[in-house]
Amino acid sequence: MTPISGRLLLAFELLSSLAVVLPAHAQVCSTECSNYYQGNCIEHKQTCVTPPTPKPSYGAIAYGRKSQAFGYSFQWDSQAKAESVAMQNCAKNGSDCEILVWYERKCGAGVARADSSVAYWGIGDTVGQARTTAMNRCTEDGGRQCTLKVSECSK
Repeated sequence: MTPISGRLLLAFELLSSLAVVLPAHAQVCSTECSNYYQGNCIEHKQTCVTPPTPKPSYGAIAYGRKSQAFGYSFQWDSQAKAESVAMQNCAKNGSDCEILVWYERKCGAGVARADSSVAYWGIGDTVGQARTTAMNRCTEDGGRQCTLKVSECSK
């Protein structure tokens, strides 16, 4: 066994044992040749970095069934704060507000049905997905005049 292959084997065994002990984290790695001999790569160097964990980003939508008031919030660091701000914003237009939906690092949408006090919500990776989900829920439930009231992303 050559000294280089022996070092690689030892490094692999060390990394394998650490993988069992340490929690999994997504890493971005790149490999490049670090030593050439007669035009051929004889040694590689791998560099890995762990991207920072994204900060929490919560949003919420509140709705008043009788008043049909809506309020929303986005980019808050906790679910509780996102819901609180959505409720405050909804309360500016009605006194019967309740949380319709909350979401983390997603987009949300609220849709109201003109012929009742029912509201529908949708969540998606994009505003379009959230809106489509909310509108589909409304029409599938028999709503004929479904109106998008609010949509926002919290990413």
